[in-house]
Amino acid sequence: MTSALPAQGKAPVRAVTVVSLIAATTAVLSWIPTWEAEFALGTIYVFVVTSFAASGVFLLADRSTGRTGWAMIVAAFCYEASWWWTWPPEWEIGPAPLISFLFGYWWFAIGGLALLRYPEPVLSRRYERAYFVYFAIWIVGVKLFIAAVSKPEWAGWNEHAWWLTIAPNRALFDATAAVFKIGVIVLALLLILLLLLKIRRSRGLERADSLPASAAGIAIGFLGSFYIAAQLFHLSKPVTDALRTITALTALIAPIAFVISLTQRRLARSSVADLVVRLADCTSLKDVQSALREVLGDPTMLLAVPASPAHYVTCEGYPLTGEELARWRVPVPAGNGGTVALLLVDPALRRRADLVRSAAVAAGLVLENGLLRDDLAAQLAQVQASRRRIAEAGLAERRRIERNLHDGAQQLLLRVMSSLSLAKHRAQRGRDPSDAIETAGNDLDEALAELRKLARGIHPAVLGEMGLQPALEGVADRLTIPVTVDVTAGRLPDAVEETLYFVICEALTNVIRHADADSAEVRVTQGDGTVVALVTDDGHGGAGFEGGSGLAGLRDRVETLRGDLAIATGGDGTTITVRIPCG
Repeated sequence: MTSALPAQGKAPVRAVTVVSLIAATTAVLSWIPTWEAEFALGTIYVFVVTSFAASGVFLLADRSTGRTGWAMIVAAFCYEASWWWTWPPEWEIGPAPLISFLFGYWWFAIGGLALLRYPEPVLSRRYERAYFVYFAIWIVGVKLFIAAVSKPEWAGWNEHAWWLTIAPNRALFDATAAVFKIGVIVLALLLILLLLLKIRRSRGLERADSLPASAAGIAIGFLGSFYIAAQLFHLSKPVTDALRTITALTALIAPIAFVISLTQRRLARSSVADLVVRLADCTSLKDVQSALREVLGDPTMLLAVPASPAHYVTCEGYPLTGEELARWRVPVPAGNGGTVALLLVDPALRRRADLVRSAAVAAGLVLENGLLRDDLAAQLAQVQASRRRIAEAGLAERRRIERNLHDGAQQLLLRVMSSLSLAKHRAQRGRDPSDAIETAGNDLDEALAELRKLARGIHPAVLGEMGLQPALEGVADRLTIPVTVDVTAGRLPDAVEETLYFVICEALTNVIRHADADSAEVRVTQGDGTVVALVTDDGHGGAGFEGGSGLAGLRDRVETLRGDLAIATGGDGTTITVRIPCG
């Protein structure tokens, strides 16, 4: 059947029709003995068998989900066999009862395997594979054991049906049958847990793909457990029949979920056309990266551009980390067959390789039209200006330290030397040098205090020892306006913590000098691998990066850590927002 499937992934109408007709015909024939008594349930039964088989063919049309398609087709015929127990005794002859008894539960196991695996070609976790090995052993091994210690009539079949009776024991049969049902209930609940774990760890397109199938599996596992429990505890026939009907209806969710996921895939492919339109309006590489992230559903995707023939950087100009380089690399093709850029994509998107490569081609068209050259030129100018500001800030800082040393500690140390010389002179002439020594000691204490103050300005000890909250509270206590400090972030990498400290201190200094504010507030929070700091004041506003503002230097310092600094200002005050990745 797979040879008839076209490579582009469109489900062959002829194959779907043929398999659906076969499944529907065998289901109708299987229900012949009970159509009159159970017409509504029989209709549901036929729809479940047919939809399972048809969705299997649709899945076969996608090479990445072909195995899941075969699982759904097998599950369809196992589901069909699972209902043969409703036949009247005169139909329950030959091997059919034994086939139904041994393989009826396989529809749940194989269907659960398909739901948990989709859209991956194989189970990705060792514990998932172990789960289905135990499941298979349970429903095959225990069923064989039950058949060996029972007679067909004990299991509700015609006494003349084929059976595997070896050593019939009614008490052992009843106990084993109850244990089997309890085990199936436990396995069904474990399937729900595995599906919930899968939803939790998935994201983006992967979650959109798997969510319908996972939700279907959860519903089937939950309601199927109730139905088996009703049988185990011998609830009244109306309750058992109602649960049986609801479970049959729930089984319809699985093929519907697969059709929904396949439809989503086709819609995602068509979104590449919308991507081309969006990319045409992009004016920077960051805009291109943002558009690609949205279409691919991967918020961590990176657009890497060449800094040299063999070296790539992010579209912001930063070097790539080892973790980023370990991602799936998708070339953005140029018209001459070369590579104009790289997409660094979540490896989970390999299953959507056609979509990712189509998006890469669309991005290549835009980048080749001059955007890459223009944006890199603009980035180079920004980097050069940023480096110049950082160099100037470093030079200014060194001059400040030199000036403070010259005007403060150096002068005090010269006075200490002068006092000690005077004390020595007095001692040589037999005079009391204690006054001069005391003066030298006082000057030395003052020099030490000046050096400690200077050292705190370079790197405060309290920051390294206790963190941002105490360090910023110490700064706030020395300011002339009330400042509220609220730091909920934990300890951060040293470079991040130090940068935040100095940026916040400089921002508060600007508030005191220029904002004419009555109060200020500092908040530092952390989440999703990013730390966010806000410095807010109630001054007259007007802060900005223009005209050589010191805020431009702060922005440069933040950007060296791949962060960003933004200013929101107006007549009711200014808010400076700093975001730095720290995951």
